[in-house]
Amino acid sequence: MQIRRFRAPDMRQAIRKVRDAVGPDAVILSNQRLPTGEIEIVAALDYDGSMPTNISSKPKDKPSFSSKYQSELSSDYLGRIEEAKQAEPAYGKGARESELESPAVESRRPVKNETTSAVNNPESVKQLHDMELELKNVKAMLERSGRNEGLKRSAVDENSSRTERKLQGLGLSDAIVAQLMREVTLNGREDDWNRLLARLAETIPVASSSDELRGCIAFMGPTGVGKTTSIGKIAAQHVLKYGTGGVVLITTDTYRIAAHEQLRTFGRILNVPVEVVNEYTDLNDVLDKYADYSLVLVDTAGMNPRDSNLERQLLMMKRARANLKKMLVLPCTSQRQVLKSVVDVYSQVGLDGCVLSKLDESASLGEAVSVVVEEGLPVAYIADGQRIPDDIQAARAHNLISRVVYTAEHYSQLYGQLKYGS
Repeated sequence: MQIRRFRAPDMRQAIRKVRDAVGPDAVILSNQRLPTGEIEIVAALDYDGSMPTNISSKPKDKPSFSSKYQSELSSDYLGRIEEAKQAEPAYGKGARESELESPAVESRRPVKNETTSAVNNPESVKQLHDMELELKNVKAMLERSGRNEGLKRSAVDENSSRTERKLQGLGLSDAIVAQLMREVTLNGREDDWNRLLARLAETIPVASSSDELRGCIAFMGPTGVGKTTSIGKIAAQHVLKYGTGGVVLITTDTYRIAAHEQLRTFGRILNVPVEVVNEYTDLNDVLDKYADYSLVLVDTAGMNPRDSNLERQLLMMKRARANLKKMLVLPCTSQRQVLKSVVDVYSQVGLDGCVLSKLDESASLGEAVSVVVEEGLPVAYIADGQRIPDDIQAARAHNLISRVVYTAEHYSQLYGQLKYGS
């Protein structure tokens, strides 16, 4: 009987070495994990049933091999164990040697009717039994591990699906949801949701960390989005904090009858000058006139992207002084595609940021948040009411995400009450 030792990083590679070097007739006598972490297999060729004294009957450490190559071990290993089992029952009962001989063993014996050494050696039979029992235990362990892994994977998948549905319930776009699910690893713990929201907040661009805008700012956007009201709120906050000396209001809206009257009303209440830019006046001349003012707020005509007069207004903004900042007012009540089309049209003037308006009137804020994230448009202010000067504040990413979650939960509960009449 020839005995050889094989070492490999894992059981699969070790068995492959045995098959390549010795062939399918090899008998695995023992296996163990070495202190180095390698797997050592002791195999015998022309196995005669005896067990060398220097080979341990049990491995020092149970190998952790997967079910993928479990069949490679069992197909040859179990077959040889079965040969010994078939011969064992007749041992010790006075049976003749011819009755002890197994047909499978006899086929490999050079001399016919020779009894197996394993049967003549009780210790060898016991060792084979031990090896068979150990293999069965390993099989059971792998089966349990596979079931547990399947249950765990199913729980993880269910948790991911549930979390993805919650993100979609906020009104976020599919692209934003997919990005968050890729970037945040879910652990199945309660903090998964908070970590997702924190990552969402990190993706929101914010215009500035200061509490108020300074310099020359033009507010642009479709009609009815809250441009003039936002200007009145920002101007009132500045007057209350610094006085009336450094504020001026300018309007370029000469397309609608009495369109500038609301702005003039704000001017009278705040005691600040109001200038109207028309066909006889150049915007740059007016800006030069008030170059020393700390806050110059420019109101523009509200036009939708299909208005024929919009091109002239955009051209005027393009020709304006370089220090004029362009702020786009986006209503959170609009659909995501409508908001994207507005951004696409007005972005040709070089937008510096945006104001998210009408948060208090929206049933979902995720659409507006998705647009500013996808378009990379910094948020300067959020406006959530008609009160002047209270209902506007500088944008904070985490505060905005809190409003997104609150709005979704509030309207979900309200819808449930209306649906079920509770």
